[in-house]
Amino acid sequence: MRKGSKFLIITVWAALIYILFRFNLLSGNMDNLNRFLNGFGGYKELIFVALAALRIVALIPSAVFMILAGMIFNPFEGAALAFISVVLSETIIFIVSKILVRSNLQDYLVKKNPKLYRLLLKNNTKILAIGILCPIAPSDIACFLGGSTGLSYRKFILTVVLSNMPMMILYSFLGNNVLSSASNTIAIAVVIAATSIYSIHLWNKEQRVKLIS
Repeated sequence: MRKGSKFLIITVWAALIYILFRFNLLSGNMDNLNRFLNGFGGYKELIFVALAALRIVALIPSAVFMILAGMIFNPFEGAALAFISVVLSETIIFIVSKILVRSNLQDYLVKKNPKLYRLLLKNNTKILAIGILCPIAPSDIACFLGGSTGLSYRKFILTVVLSNMPMMILYSFLGNNVLSSASNTIAIAVVIAATSIYSIHLWNKEQRVKLIS
């Protein structure tokens, strides 16, 4: 990769980290986030999408912003904003994976996750889908390595969207109900837990199959 591209990525990364810390947006304080967003008036939704899309800079799981979307907006608007931010953030990961192909970063991630990389080479869309759905899987790393295996953008983004959709909707409704309805929160949490347990089963099954083969 060209030195200029490396420098640009590092500069943007550092600038975004500074902004997140400067406005205290990584503290988990809802008042800070609401105050920050309300300061942009009619651009509140746009700024939220930008923050959610750039969550990868601070290594924040996408589920956090899916829940926040439901807490700040209504569940349908929250789900729509979460959808847009997922598409944008994963598109960024895909582009970076192409720029950094055969780079030191890719080599490092492959060495740290050799089993995941071999699984992606064997069946990239299936493993990517399970990796995104499973809460114990390194989903962003799976997306980065998946993009570097030669997967086309159309297949990549379609897999990402379809795999994120169930939890995206559930998390948005969870965020909307967590402060207002205990019964709904419990019901949604049970569905999320059941989905997570099943996805963990699928993930572990794929790990075992690879180890035996």
